Amino acid sequence: MKNNRIVLDAISSDPKALHDQAGTTGRMLITALDKAVAVQTSVVEKYIDHLREKNPNASTADLQHMLDNHFMYLATGTGASVGLTSALPGIGLMTGLAAVSTESMVFVDAAAFYTIASAHLRGVDIRDSERRRALILVTLIGSAGTALVDAAIGDLGKQYAQAQQKTTAATALSRFGMARVKELNGRLLSLATKRLGKSVRNAWLGKLMPLGIGAVIGTVANRKLAKSVIANAQESLGPLVN
Repeated sequence: MKNNRIVLDAISSDPKALHDQAGTTGRMLITALDKAVAVQTSVVEKYIDHLREKNPNASTADLQHMLDNHFMYLATGTGASVGLTSALPGIGLMTGLAAVSTESMVFVDAAAFYTIASAHLRGVDIRDSERRRALILVTLIGSAGTALVDAAIGDLGKQYAQAQQKTTAATALSRFGMARVKELNGRLLSLATKRLGKSVRNAWLGKLMPLGIGAVIGTVANRKLAKSVIANAQESLGPLVN
C-alpha cells in the first residue's frame, strides 16, 4: 500500500513544472543531476579501463569493491570538510550554507558517476542520457524508485509483467521506448526532490553545528547516505557477472 501511494503521488506530478516547484534543495538536485547526466560515456569507460589496467588480476567483484571504496571516500571526505568549516572562527551561517550546498552537489555528482560506472561494469548500456538519468534517480531513491519502474512494467501489459517479475530496474529501462523513459524520469525526479530534500535538510542542520561537532555529524550523515546509494545500486543494477 505504501508503494502504491508513492506511485500515485509521483504519477500526478508535471515534469515541466518540477524546477519551479522543487524549492531550493530540489533545484540543487536538478542542477547537479543535469551536470552528472551530461558526463560523456567515454569518461566512465576510460575510468573502468584504467582500473582494469592497474589491477589486471582483479575480478569484476574486486573492481566493484574499488568503486564502492572510492565513492565512500569521496562522500565522507566532503561531509567532514564541510562540518569542519562551521568550526572555524568567523565562518557565518551563510558561508556555512554555501559550503553545504556545494557539498550536496558534489555528493550527487559522485553518486551519479558511481551508479553509471557500476552499471557499465555489469554490461549495462549507458550511452543514452535519459536512461542514465533514470538509473541515477532509481539508485538515489531506492525501493520507491524501483516500485515506479515496476509500475511502468505493469503498464505494458500483464503478460509482459509476469515474464519480467525478476527483472532488475536496469534491464527494464533498457526495454522501454524513449517516450516512456522520459515520462518515468519526470515521475522519478518528482519523487526524488521530495524524498532527498528532507534527507539533505536534516544533514545540513547537523553539519552546521559549531565546535567541530558538525565534522563528526557530517561524516556520519554522508556515510549513511553513501551506504544507501551502494545498496540501492546493487538492487537496481542486479548481480555482477564475471
